[in-house]
Amino acid sequence: MTTTLQSRTIPGTVPRASARASGLRRFVGGFYLVMGGINAGIVAADPETYRTFADGSFWPFVADTWRSVVMAHPTAWILALAAGEVALGILLLRGGPAAKVGWVGVIAFHVLLMAFGFGFWLWSVPALLLLVPVARADWPALSGPATATSPPATPPVTRTRPNPSAPAVRTSSTITTRVATWVLATAVVGASLYGLLAETPYRSLPEATVVSARAQDACSIAVAALLILLVRPGVHSTAAHLARLGLLAYLLYSYLIYVTGVPMNRVFLLYVLIVSLSGAGLLGGLRGLLDDPPSTTASPRLIRTTGWVLVVTAVLFAGLWLSTLVPYALGGSPPEPEGVGGTPYPVFVLDLAVVLPAIAAVGVLLLRRRPEGGPLAAVALLKILTLFTALWAGPVLALATDADVHLGPDAVPSLLLLAASAWLTSVWLRSFSPVTPHERSTS
Repeated sequence: MTTTLQSRTIPGTVPRASARASGLRRFVGGFYLVMGGINAGIVAADPETYRTFADGSFWPFVADTWRSVVMAHPTAWILALAAGEVALGILLLRGGPAAKVGWVGVIAFHVLLMAFGFGFWLWSVPALLLLVPVARADWPALSGPATATSPPATPPVTRTRPNPSAPAVRTSSTITTRVATWVLATAVVGASLYGLLAETPYRSLPEATVVSARAQDACSIAVAALLILLVRPGVHSTAAHLARLGLLAYLLYSYLIYVTGVPMNRVFLLYVLIVSLSGAGLLGGLRGLLDDPPSTTASPRLIRTTGWVLVVTAVLFAGLWLSTLVPYALGGSPPEPEGVGGTPYPVFVLDLAVVLPAIAAVGVLLLRRRPEGGPLAAVALLKILTLFTALWAGPVLALATDADVHLGPDAVPSLLLLAASAWLTSVWLRSFSPVTPHERSTS
């Protein structure tokens, strides 16, 4: 049958376009806060990093002024610039008339940045094409005092419930999921055994990376076994469904790294198959969660705590990677680690382009008390838990085999996050109803 949920017009509700502009304003404000911190960290570590910043300017007086004035006292000037970025971020986040000053400052900053050379136009022009329309859309809502933006009114939603008298669809879906999981698990076990038993499965990689890859192979076999257990007949709980999606997210992330960051070996096609099946299963499951999010008994405190944990985690690791990449972009030494043959390290690409923005978005959904935030948080936390378990299996294996132990800059944050995500995952999985939304709709 079809159920139509009618929305009500709430006085004072912010229009959808204005709410979208407000969300983008907060994103830009957060971005400027992060960039202010990064610039402060770079100049504190090495003020000479900015020595050549204005060398590409097409106006001689800009380059001369930069060298003779700014680089005469680089620490003070760059820290002042960082403070200005932080101030602009705070103004945008505050909202109200203060945000108007923030928008003007951000747009002026990008216009002035173009004076430092055509290379900066590659960033400033696209940024201005985004910032100017967003500022214009957000401007009318900033006339009053700074207030929290009300969520947009929910439009009418039509949901079609499955017909209880048609169990064949559900059975077909279950069989398809089970078969795909068995194929996926077989591919994971095959690829992992090759990594564990072959003589040179990860040639040209540093010894520490090979140890970590083999430890991750052992963890992947355990993940394959868990996936089989989660799709066996009779298992239809929400927790099992979310756990399966979290494990699929782990496999997709891990084997995207294998596909792009490991020299091609004899099981490359298995890597491709794993990426395809885990990606398809994850996307299909996430779509179901967004269409009909399962109910949860999570307390407001748990929701708020988890939201901030995810947001802070995303910002923390983005800062770690950017502290390595930004100095290189400004003329410093190449980042460590690098990919094979000097290609970008796959973790940098996946984290900064996909994973960290997604984790931050889930955290924001929780803080805004959106119903889909809870199940998505459980999936994200389980992915974090399995990934960092696999990462820490490498040092454990190195200790057991008397090999050298190499810990990266993310060692301490990842260990703390491992403990936090283990606790939060267990609490969240217990907070969901015992049956999946699909089971509820067909019962």
